[in-house]
Amino acid sequence: KIKADASAFSLVLTDAAGALYWQLAEGLTGDLDDQCRRVREMVIQYSIPAVTVETNGAGGFVPARLRKHLAGQGEPGKMLSAVVCGVVEDHSTINKQKRILDAFEPPLSMRVLWCHSSVRDGPAYDQLKEFKPLSTTQPDDYIDSGAGAIADTPVRIGQIVGIPTEGQTHNWANSASVHELAFDSSD
Repeated sequence: KIKADASAFSLVLTDAAGALYWQLAEGLTGDLDDQCRRVREMVIQYSIPAVTVETNGAGGFVPARLRKHLAGQGEPGKMLSAVVCGVVEDHSTINKQKRILDAFEPPLSMRVLWCHSSVRDGPAYDQLKEFKPLSTTQPDDYIDSGAGAIADTPVRIGQIVGIPTEGQTHNWANSASVHELAFDSSD
């Protein structure tokens, strides 16, 4: 509806080195079933293990309907094969501008956030370039979706062979010995 939030879907991937790849920032259009069908297609295409749905406002109706579509029961009179994908509900109470800053600032400052050309050429990139943290009236639905995807991306610890700190003076794991500590709780 006019002056309502856009439905946006973002997919952020990561690698063992901790780099983030914003693969998708797509607007979802049509009625709720159309949007759920499109999410199902993307879940299948990208083998997405879980989808987080912001349940503020009208989003509260989405998780149950999306679960039906993923289970193959979203089409009246038609059964599709089930898709294994979790649906996580997120009711956010944090200020949207703070949520966006908290998600984007660290990877951007560390230069570990990359985006696909479709993201760069779409509305998400424009919203990111024009983002003003103090404004509450700007279009920010795509970057809010991207922020949620970044925040939901687990931190991966890459495989390290050997002892990378061996021979260094600041080896934080230099022994596996047992230490005794005395604790005074008289306060």
